[in-house]
Amino acid sequence: MRGNIALAVALAIVGVICLLFAIIYLTVRTNLLASGHPIRHTDRGVVLLIVAVVCLAAGFFARPRRVA
Repeated sequence: MRGNIALAVALAIVGVICLLFAIIYLTVRTNLLASGHPIRHTDRGVVLLIVAVVCLAAGFFARPRRVA
């Protein structure tokens, strides 16, 4: 798994997308991807924030290392 640039880039992209959706869910009253009245979905925002951190950390560990 170490040194896979494609995996690192994919995880970084997924992490950034999850981070953007987490910010939207935590700050804006929305019914995006949910039915009903527009409200803040803090539980979904927190879960997406955790997923974003995990994806970004996994992408960091999956990137190729420089040998000095």
